[in-house]
Amino acid sequence: MKTAQLTRCLTLSALATGLLGINLAPVQGQSTGTAPGEDPFVSNNVDPSKQGLGGGFDPMSLIHNANLSRTRNGSDFAEDTQRNINKAADQFKQLQQQRLMEMQQQQTDPAIAPAPGSP
Repeated sequence: MKTAQLTRCLTLSALATGLLGINLAPVQGQSTGTAPGEDPFVSNNVDPSKQGLGGGFDPMSLIHNANLSRTRNGSDFAEDTQRNINKAADQFKQLQQQRLMEMQQQQTDPAIAPAPGSP
């Protein structure tokens, strides 16, 4: 049994060493495909106004269009938030009033009171 564990441990160690050896291989330079004096980033810039359909993905245009197409503004958000808070407060008050009335009924008529531990 100890031999099997030792063999398994050695196999895992050899596998880990092999994987580390692959990951620690020296990095070699890559060609950019541009001429020595040419700036590789200039050729990638595209004027968005001249870009047709399918011309590429422009994240700034996406953000701009999302901001323009908003259907709610800050005051709409504030009104919705206040309405939700008021609704939750009303529900809480209603539930609180219901529980108080149940407690008063149990105190005035202890024979009907439910057994301890029942819902």
